[in-house]
Amino acid sequence: MELLPSNRRPDTSGALTKADPKALAIRQQYGDLPQFCKTFGVPAQRYCAQNIEKAIRSGVPTFALVVRTYGDDGVAGLIGTHITDAILRMGEDRDVDEYDVDFIAHAICESERFRLLSMASILRFFHLLKCGEFDIYGKVTPRKILEAFRKYAIEQQAKENRIAYEIEKEKKQQEEEEHARRIAIEGNGWENFKKQNGLNPNLTIVEYFAQKQKEAIAARKAAEEAKKPPIVRFLETWQEVVKVLSFVKEYIEIKSRNK
Repeated sequence: MELLPSNRRPDTSGALTKADPKALAIRQQYGDLPQFCKTFGVPAQRYCAQNIEKAIRSGVPTFALVVRTYGDDGVAGLIGTHITDAILRMGEDRDVDEYDVDFIAHAICESERFRLLSMASILRFFHLLKCGEFDIYGKVTPRKILEAFRKYAIEQQAKENRIAYEIEKEKKQQEEEEHARRIAIEGNGWENFKKQNGLNPNLTIVEYFAQKQKEAIAARKAAEEAKKPPIVRFLETWQEVVKVLSFVKEYIEIKSRNK
């Protein structure tokens, strides 16, 4: 089913945004509107859902930038396609109101709630919706999808903020390491750097960066561990305990047989 064009406003497919540097960058990367819709079409939902952090780290544009680049009507057409696909996949194959789909798609494009979400998070929502992650009772309608989307956006924005914080922290660490390298290259810069930072005089620059890398890996593992629910951490700990007990039991049996 094709979505009907909006009868509420003239086409804003992005013709007015070509002078915008960020919009121009997005067009250079993803092409014109048809090519963009192909890249972020329904088949891309699963990939975005399974690789959300990877997508965000790779620089997938925010929904606000996409709307600014291709215009409300152009992006609403794409969102309407995802809404229609979700309704049909969830068993509502009759009485799909095309005008209602178009209205809700434009409401999503115009709302401030979703504009800071990445395009990958937008597609992730529709994948989770079809997988039954949201409680929608009775007939699935565009308006019910919009309500589920609003609830999803709050939690997903928090996740994106956390990822952005980690990216910024990693960037800062890389800048500090680059600064330290520049100091080390300049004459006795490394020796001065060790004195200024109270480091071991015998520490080599290779050992210093190796230690920094270990600390970064340990910090990331600690952050990942902190994100796990308590029950998951308990089960992992219990599995380790079971392994130890099994080893002790096997050792005792071997010692008994030797006697």
